[in-house]
Amino acid sequence: MIGSMKTPIIAFSTASLVWKQVSEAKKKFIETGILPEPAPHLPEEVIEMWRLSRNHGIPWDHEFSLPRMPEKEFDFLLDKKQYLIDLFFDYVKTYSQILASTKFDMNLCDENGVMLTLPMHFNKLKSWKYIISASGDIWDEKNVGCTAHTLALKYNRPVHIIGPVNYLKVLEENVTSAAPVTNEYGEIIGCIILSQEKANISSMLEHTLGWTISTAQAISSQVKLLRRSKRLKLMDSTLKATFDYANDGFISIDEDCHIININSEAKRLLRADETKIRTKLSTLLEDSSCIFQALKTGRSVKKQEIGIVNNQSVRVEFDISPFFNRNVRYSKGAIIKMVRKNDVFGLHKQNGSGDIAFENIISGSTVMEKLKNKAKTVAAKPVNVLLLGESGTGKELFARAIHNFYNPKSPFVAINCASIPRTLIESELFGYEKGSFTGAEKNGKKGKIEYADGGTLFLDEIGDMPFELQAVLLRVLEEREVVRVGGHKPVPVNFRVVSATNRPLAEDILNNKFRQDLYFRLSVVNLEIPSLRQRTDDILLLADHFIRNTCEHFCLPPYSLCPDTEEILKEYCWPGNVRQLENAIVYAVTVAEKNTIKPSDLPDDIFEIQSRRKCSELDDIRSIENEIILNTVKKTGNVQNAARYLGVSASTVYRKLKQINGGRTLRGIDLLAAAADSRHQKK
Repeated sequence: MIGSMKTPIIAFSTASLVWKQVSEAKKKFIETGILPEPAPHLPEEVIEMWRLSRNHGIPWDHEFSLPRMPEKEFDFLLDKKQYLIDLFFDYVKTYSQILASTKFDMNLCDENGVMLTLPMHFNKLKSWKYIISASGDIWDEKNVGCTAHTLALKYNRPVHIIGPVNYLKVLEENVTSAAPVTNEYGEIIGCIILSQEKANISSMLEHTLGWTISTAQAISSQVKLLRRSKRLKLMDSTLKATFDYANDGFISIDEDCHIININSEAKRLLRADETKIRTKLSTLLEDSSCIFQALKTGRSVKKQEIGIVNNQSVRVEFDISPFFNRNVRYSKGAIIKMVRKNDVFGLHKQNGSGDIAFENIISGSTVMEKLKNKAKTVAAKPVNVLLLGESGTGKELFARAIHNFYNPKSPFVAINCASIPRTLIESELFGYEKGSFTGAEKNGKKGKIEYADGGTLFLDEIGDMPFELQAVLLRVLEEREVVRVGGHKPVPVNFRVVSATNRPLAEDILNNKFRQDLYFRLSVVNLEIPSLRQRTDDILLLADHFIRNTCEHFCLPPYSLCPDTEEILKEYCWPGNVRQLENAIVYAVTVAEKNTIKPSDLPDDIFEIQSRRKCSELDDIRSIENEIILNTVKKTGNVQNAARYLGVSASTVYRKLKQINGGRTLRGIDLLAAAADSRHQKK
């Protein structure tokens, strides 16, 4: 039974005459490029593969050796395919007696035709001795031409062929079946090959295709189960890791309110030890009726204040979000977020940022050490600082270190200008008076700026602040007082502003997306955080740090990187910077089967060699582009002339010059000149 597999490609007969006709037809086709008429009954796929084999110039009629994958690459491949090899041998053991007593043999290749195993009974297949000498040989279309497995890999279909259908003359005595092994996405990950010498044609021969297909399907099914189990393990570990990294308390419960997962902050708020968390959450709360109501109705509950039995000195707000299985009539549990009442605004005072100092920022590279020394000098004076850099470079880490270096006991208030809806950002920043709008709290609310009084206001993603609010923020910075939405009374405030962005603010100013006067207020000092590509000496230091942290969170023994993994981490371009590196390490520790992280444990986008090559090629292109732009500016005398010569806008040239200059934004006279050029263009 073929099951869900596609229709097989079959070119089979036990008649000697057919074998002879096929052999002669192939020989003539190879010599002349013309298939004789009438041709033997051959599938179109076989004829096409013969044509490709001939075009590849494969020496079909004499002995030769196949290329072999380099040892290092083959070791990587074996690591990646070990689960498949293990499954293959488990199934082959079932047929060991049949294979031992016949001239059948079975082996496995990957999706590119690389032999992962040798035939089980190698000496029985005489024709194979002339070609195969070791696993790792590359049996692909370009080297061996038409075979059962190259047909199976090319067309993703089972194949059953007689010897002369094989392009190589040395294989003309074999009868072969092949069937692809696929993963849950239907992608080919390997191929089962069953071969038999012509001399032992028997009644069992007619069942070889079904035998091969059933083996491939069984292994494919096991692959899907393994990957599903691995994914569930990853999801569970990722959920636990995500919970533990969160600043707020998080709990997942089942439909009966039993605790499934809980992070350290929730344990702290509940004052619950390991014994107490193996019970119902309701036993730890003063009133859990709203939780049971949410589980019963499937409706979310937001900002419900509930008392803690063992921690009555605090009030905690609960957000309860039920989740469902396929039967959406009732919930299967809920995710619960817990926030202390005095932390509802997301404020982080002493306990939120007090443990971050410049010494805690992991680095060993010269560029980072220079940056930290400069940042210390700047932090000692209460001036506004603008942090520049790509996403994931650690701008908030520097913001907190600057705050703690100057006045660690004062409030540190962070707001992400990109994550808050435009309709809410004004009230979040400046606060509001009672009755200002529908849904407002009855007593009004202080804004983040008021909470930052005496400390630091961190404006992350400042480039995404709505243009109309930039003037209001500028007035607050100039007058050192804030007026709440719906109010008239100014409230005096005194705070330092640390801003961060990954946007080209000089270009935004030219395009009237960011105010020039606000830019000058915010950027008394600019600090540029280098990308991970610019501080490669720090990659392994950071990786080791993330491994230690992750192992502690998972309660695992210490893990380490093998040398090959270290090389991949150092060579990868890290477009997501430190954040991507951290996520990659959490993933690797999660999926690693032993306490040494191998290359195959890394996420696929990092493991693939092509990713590193693309980064290198992109850097070469950028280098050429940079050289052209610099030479053109020097040759033409100014940016406007260079832009005309290159056929691009002046803002594009300014942006490129900023990138060439290490990411530094144009300031002062250069920025004013750019603005003047822009105004002149509009006239």
